[in-house]
Amino acid sequence: MDAFEISLDPAPAAATTARVEVTARLAARLCAGALEDVRLLVTELMTNALRHGGLRPGDRVSVKASIDQDVVRIEVSDPGRDGEVAAREPGPRGGGYGLYLVEQLARRWGVDRREGTTVWCELSPKSGR
Repeated sequence: MDAFEISLDPAPAAATTARVEVTARLAARLCAGALEDVRLLVTELMTNALRHGGLRPGDRVSVKASIDQDVVRIEVSDPGRDGEVAAREPGPRGGGYGLYLVEQLARRWGVDRREGTTVWCELSPKSGR
């Protein structure tokens, strides 16, 4: 199993940085469709953490990815513990797509609130949209 984790400042470019890093590290191991799904979900989960994590100066957001022959697992963690983490129907103002997309594209997904908030999802490394 290959795995890596990166920790980022919660800056506006953090979602882009995470997507670029995940692409660089996983591109050779995933088919094009699966890589695009992973890139999209990393971006959405990072954006949710940045937008809803209640982050303060000095906080960090992390992205962890692991891949084996049967599953790609993505985890995005932030120190926040407040608020509901649930998929909702996308709205007319453009919001609500993050976890909706996770629900549509992932085999499984969930939330761990033991140490802050970690939203994780699992996808097939051999398929994609």
